[in-house]
Amino acid sequence: MKHVQSWQAADEPQLKQRLEQRAEPVLLKGLVAHWSAVQAGRGAAMGICDYLRRFDRGVEVFATKTRAAARGVMGYNDELTDFAFVKARMTLAEFMAHLQAYLPADNAPAVAAQCAKVGEVIPGFLAENPLQALPGVVPNFWLGNALTVPVHHDHPYNLACVVAGRRRFTLFAPEQVGNLYIGPLEHTPSGAPISVVHPKAPDFTRYPRYREALAAAVVADMEAGDALYIPPLWFHQVEALEKVNLLVNYWWPVVGLAREEQLPSPANTLMQAIKVMNALPPHQRDAWAAMFEHYLVQREQEPSAHIPAPWQGALARRR
Repeated sequence: MKHVQSWQAADEPQLKQRLEQRAEPVLLKGLVAHWSAVQAGRGAAMGICDYLRRFDRGVEVFATKTRAAARGVMGYNDELTDFAFVKARMTLAEFMAHLQAYLPADNAPAVAAQCAKVGEVIPGFLAENPLQALPGVVPNFWLGNALTVPVHHDHPYNLACVVAGRRRFTLFAPEQVGNLYIGPLEHTPSGAPISVVHPKAPDFTRYPRYREALAAAVVADMEAGDALYIPPLWFHQVEALEKVNLLVNYWWPVVGLAREEQLPSPANTLMQAIKVMNALPPHQRDAWAAMFEHYLVQREQEPSAHIPAPWQGALARRR
């Protein structure tokens, strides 16, 4: 696999605009290496947890624990009849006690506190570990041991910062969607649809097109202090590689959509279109596919180029 392009970038306000102009991921080496949290995580295994305790306000987090057969992957079981993990609410202190209890075990279950709001659970963290590039964006944190999250994508811009431990991201461009065997759109582990292919032992007989996806994938191997920019809709698999890992990630909305509050989200639009199109006979779906290609994808031509600007209506470009 090829590696993601790497930048030596400074944490400054101009970085946000540079990232938004990119259509591909980029690894920002050492972007947050100066954070006090990163320094705290470089020592003992539980050093980052000791650091987080200073900011803990007793707010509950969602914690996951994988079943034995899952082999450390937070996905579906092999039969696609249930999730391969269990979920519970507990305080951050309770979760960190579980994490510490599993430290001596070589085959411990994978556990993680998933997508916890920094501003609610550990609010003081932000003052000591600011990110100038994204002022006003409140991040989330992901704390756990060696856990793998299968291939999925996010709709906003995403900047993922490794604070403690190491992570490997395997990334796929949006056009690989047909090769990734994405599972149910509604019955998902945590909101985002995920691939049903087991990332540690892919069954190529059952999922043959996954080979094509892997051939086109790019990889980012990250140390503490590194950050990874993931453009909207880029699929990514995330592997936490140490017995204690902390990731802080920032999501912010796509430029344009933030100003168009009266419009539904692209995700809701897609879901509505799927439901409507699936109710049509095949020949009608084919006909509408031509309309979608012309009016939405717009690869061949600009559909409003021949229409005077005052009459373009919905076809008018907003940016």
